[in-house]
Amino acid sequence: MSREQLRTTYNQRKEKFGMAITRQSRLLNYISLFRLMALVATIWFLVLGIKHQGWPFYVASVALLVLFLYLVTLHNKHVIRRKLMRHLKSLNETELSCLEHKFLDLPDGSEHADSSHPWSHDLDLFGKGSLFQYLNRTSTLRGNAILGEMLTTEPGNPEIITRRQEIIGDLKGQMDFRQDFFARGHLIEEKDDDLKDITRWLDAPAYIRKNRWLFYLALMVSALTLTIFISALSDSSRFWYLVYMLIFNFMVLSPFLMRTNQYQSVISKKHDLLEGYAHLLRIIKESSFTNEELNQRKERAGDGMREVRRLSKLLNIFDQRLNMLLGVILNGLFLFDFIMLHLLENWKDKNHAQILEWIEITGWTDAMISLAGFANNHPHFAVPHMEVGQPLMEVTGLGHPLIADHKRVDNDLKLDAEKVVVITGANMAGKSTFLRSLGINMVLTYMGCPVCATTFRTGYAGLYSSMRTADSLKDEESYFLAEIKRLQLIVKRMETGEPLLILLDEVLKGTNTTDKKLGSVGLIQRSLKYPIRCFIATHDLSLGEMENEYKGQVVNWCFESYIKEMELSFDYTIRKGIATNMNASFLMRQMGIMD
Repeated sequence: MSREQLRTTYNQRKEKFGMAITRQSRLLNYISLFRLMALVATIWFLVLGIKHQGWPFYVASVALLVLFLYLVTLHNKHVIRRKLMRHLKSLNETELSCLEHKFLDLPDGSEHADSSHPWSHDLDLFGKGSLFQYLNRTSTLRGNAILGEMLTTEPGNPEIITRRQEIIGDLKGQMDFRQDFFARGHLIEEKDDDLKDITRWLDAPAYIRKNRWLFYLALMVSALTLTIFISALSDSSRFWYLVYMLIFNFMVLSPFLMRTNQYQSVISKKHDLLEGYAHLLRIIKESSFTNEELNQRKERAGDGMREVRRLSKLLNIFDQRLNMLLGVILNGLFLFDFIMLHLLENWKDKNHAQILEWIEITGWTDAMISLAGFANNHPHFAVPHMEVGQPLMEVTGLGHPLIADHKRVDNDLKLDAEKVVVITGANMAGKSTFLRSLGINMVLTYMGCPVCATTFRTGYAGLYSSMRTADSLKDEESYFLAEIKRLQLIVKRMETGEPLLILLDEVLKGTNTTDKKLGSVGLIQRSLKYPIRCFIATHDLSLGEMENEYKGQVVNWCFESYIKEMELSFDYTIRKGIATNMNASFLMRQMGIMD
């Protein structure tokens, strides 16, 4: 599907869901009107029944009450349906905006930002205008977290990358599934601590486990209460026995009441959250996949759908004790707390190990949907190839995915056994952008996504960068010391002997020219001992001399700037060799800073 076809598809879906919202709103107005009429008629026939003492009026009143309750349920159902349509319409509007690279109003993932991470800070993975902000379509907190983890974690081996590519390839064409999952996920009102509360509840034992007799007592009391109630229908004086039951039951309950309240405080009002997750599991279960891993998760989702929904219903019933009137009746007559604690603990015994796995399945699917959406929106991006032990690096048409097509300048680069690439060039010529393009496409490769290139073939390697080192007033650390520490971490990673891609932008900016050159040369010489590929962007043309000393290991590439008729220009194209033009003095003269 081309970009133009994508625009057409998203526009059609936006219009379709817009019309569905209009229809739902019209239907809700009709239901609201009939619901009001049913309520008025219910009261009217009740009044007539009282006035005329006629049982047909009471029957009509009850029938209309049933109709009213049905219309309330129907109204709620269509309210949810309208919300789904609104989320679907909004999603397609978002996709249209992202096709035009307008995405700065979306969640930016700044909660995942970490300036000490090996690459995320340098490559603009989180924050305003970031890759996360561009590709994120997650609708659950766990999905958001998993997507953040995938952006900041090396997969470990190329087999994992291949598996992810296959999963994304399967999900890419399933727009209905992806968008339905997104819309349903956005109906879940989820708080940061909800999953922690569920975990705490799973791990916390309840007193009912050590006092099983309380459950059997509750059954006996419930049976006795029902017996009294039935017998009292023929002799109303027996209703007084229920008062004695109330007194006895509350005497039994009182020593356990505080512990029951504490138990419920952890899991209280989680039924809507769990019902939402049950719906997501149902969407997974009812979908068709060709990928084996997706089908395995689909089968587990089927079990989870049923059990999570059952837990949601149990918690909804348990929460009725919070209603003052219902709580008194249910506990006073049936020892309701003991019965519900027993049922909840039985559910926990059966599903303790699986519930977090089911929630993880929804989060993982949520994250993969974002990646599949990214793949679908970039049909012209290439599937990268990464192999263990592959010395060749070949990239053609390499660009930065966050730069719009009409503004982006793509580049080609091919390396054989060279370990260090010295990239020289003037300010603003494109050195840093090239390094970030290389790094961000490496991250996309890790996640299994297509990359902004025509060809992207390289050996499997880890990733480390030093491009935006910052000082720290809090730690009383200068910029220079922070950079030295960063380089120390890179060297330690090199010393593990694992293949590593290193991106360095203007090494040792915080020292004098002579010291800077000595340090840069020393770092390059050190790195040649290890299985690395290091890209160093620099203004220091003398570093280019190392190509002659280390033939086949160090190679020069550059970006040129051009001054013609007192105008400065760039072509942002990388080429072999050392840069010949610099522009700092020219710009300073143009701006009147120097003569």
